[in-house]
Amino acid sequence: MFTKCGERYSRQAALPQIGWRGQERLAAATVVVVGCGGLGTVAAGLLARAGIGHLRLVDSDRVEIANLAGQVLFDEEDAQAGRPKALAAAERLRAANPTICIEPMVARLTSANADRLLKDADLVLDGTDNDATRHLINRICVKRGIPWVFAAVMESYGLTMNFVPGETPCFACIFGNPGRRTSGQRQEKGVLPAITHVVASLQVGQAIRILLGEGSYSRGLLYIDAWEPVLERAAVRSPERGCRICGG
Repeated sequence: MFTKCGERYSRQAALPQIGWRGQERLAAATVVVVGCGGLGTVAAGLLARAGIGHLRLVDSDRVEIANLAGQVLFDEEDAQAGRPKALAAAERLRAANPTICIEPMVARLTSANADRLLKDADLVLDGTDNDATRHLINRICVKRGIPWVFAAVMESYGLTMNFVPGETPCFACIFGNPGRRTSGQRQEKGVLPAITHVVASLQVGQAIRILLGEGSYSRGLLYIDAWEPVLERAAVRSPERGCRICGG
């Protein structure tokens, strides 16, 4: 049970949008972070420090030297040892906040395990790098009524959007159904580490609003360029009538 006497969350709970009651809601929440790369490590760190009671980290990759420039939960020792990202990230998060539950899952999200890995989530955060996995997250979240926050980054710009089943269009309504070009696709272009921090921070801000249950989260698609800099929000259409995922 969350206690008001601790100082750990005092500044966050002082926000009128959150308060101690809101802090208790966060402490009772389960959030699944799919992908422990640039986006996922920043987002997971913010969620852990915000007091999300149960964090599940899903990633099958191992830490490499090239990850160290933008993936903030890893260090040189992790890369030299080739440690699984989920395990290394969990260790850092437990050190930052030992009062919450961190559950690392060294696994790639697939159609065979997605139901099991996401079933008890109150919210899912997208830290992936391919649309095939995002479509899978979307399908399971629509099926189970789980809200999720999409994010993608490339070069100096990024996108993020909230998907709440029954309240917003789903990912397939906005980006179309999966095709050959999205399946298993991995982006090889460079990424400015600053954009991952900006986009992941916006993701977490919206995730907290959704978990608080106030219903006032963003309903648009956010575009951010950290180089210019630019931040724009585009209105999105209503759910696509007859969408084969959400039914419109």
